[in-house]
Amino acid sequence: MKPPEYFEKVRQNAARRWEQLDTDPELAGPWHQLFKQVQSPPHVLSELLQNADDAGATKASAKIVAGEFVFEHNGGDFTAEQFASLCRFAFSNKQTLHTIGFRGVGFKSTFSLGDNVEVITPSLAVRFNCARFTLPIWIQDQSAVVMTVIRVRVSDQHRLDELAKSLHSWSTSPASLLFFRNLKELEINGRPIKKARIGKGAVPDSEVVALTHTGNLNREKTEHILVIQSESEAFPPEAVREIRKERNITDEQLPPCTVELVYGISGQQRLYVILPTGASLELPFSINAPFLQDPARFGIKEPSTSPTNRWLLERAGKLAASAMGAWVGNAGLSLEDRAKGYGLLPKLEKPAEDSNGRVTACLREAFFGAASGQAVMLQSGGEMAAAGACFGLPQALHGVWSDEQLTELFGSDQKKLLSHLVVPGHRTALHGHGWMKNLSSDEVFATLQLENTKPPRPATWVQLH
Repeated sequence: MKPPEYFEKVRQNAARRWEQLDTDPELAGPWHQLFKQVQSPPHVLSELLQNADDAGATKASAKIVAGEFVFEHNGGDFTAEQFASLCRFAFSNKQTLHTIGFRGVGFKSTFSLGDNVEVITPSLAVRFNCARFTLPIWIQDQSAVVMTVIRVRVSDQHRLDELAKSLHSWSTSPASLLFFRNLKELEINGRPIKKARIGKGAVPDSEVVALTHTGNLNREKTEHILVIQSESEAFPPEAVREIRKERNITDEQLPPCTVELVYGISGQQRLYVILPTGASLELPFSINAPFLQDPARFGIKEPSTSPTNRWLLERAGKLAASAMGAWVGNAGLSLEDRAKGYGLLPKLEKPAEDSNGRVTACLREAFFGAASGQAVMLQSGGEMAAAGACFGLPQALHGVWSDEQLTELFGSDQKKLLSHLVVPGHRTALHGHGWMKNLSSDEVFATLQLENTKPPRPATWVQLH
């Protein structure tokens, strides 16, 4: 294999940059500092998968073979511009907002595994060394390949163990595969992960996606996950200013963005910027949006100081409230399926006093602010009522008297009876949030014992019993 025409020009540009850095320690210092910040074995696979998806790959694989990490994908080969971007640092040709690779540092995370990284494609065969990590070295006598291959000899057992943990984590909880535009299949150490679209979800602009992977007990399992997407919306002016400063762009028009709500992922819920961030949520759903992150891509910038992140979190909270209302109010579903929409309701517990708690609090505030004006209560007959207009009863009573009789006995002209298909946990949450009055068994008995209460005779002996 011979180098393409553009290779030597890119190599010379990289070499000149290193000559400049060698003679200017003040300039070289920030480069090496940022280079160290992206050195994290747990992030390597995530970064390479993002690059593969950007290249249009539908399939990718990652494995450890005799102490060497090998990553492959079937995406497109490098163009001259893309290869030049690979040979720069803290610079990228990606301008799409809903991608994480705008700093040009993603590929460099592979050096956290070892000192030498090889990149083999149908047209390229190069090696990078950590001493001059943007300078490509042509590999002689490399045979042609069909897919893109990245290889790294892992330096020591500690890094190998960290990498193995990361691969195992991906194989058992691969939620990020949901957010890639092109990737549909992933194989990790021989374990396949597949994503398949099932059909439309219970709310507008949603779909059900089947995610098949190997669980913790080495058994294949399929999770059906609801993904809800917001409408595209332009960033507000203060967010535009922040993004332009963050990404060092000036007059380019920022495209409108969407946020995605994901319901049904097992385990801890998180914020995603396609890949998982370090921000966990005390909520029943996860959120994917173009949040602004720190250089290490672990957390997001504090909402109190980042107008972009604050705006995105508020949009996500409003989306969750709108989705819950649309789900519970969907007359095309059975009452039992409609009642499942309350699974989007935030937990009763107040968020913790830390960065994750502040993110959760921002989402909760937006959720309840948006839901307060909606008809969100599912009545026994399927009609919808506003928060505060319904009351609930112990479920056993629904087997004694009809809904009309129960409403007459325990309600009033202003009260509507909540559907008995709303499960106890959701009833407790609705009551705790102040959206309904949930009568206890003691309150029921107290009402029945009032002198002017005349409960009708149950229709059957079974109901009486």
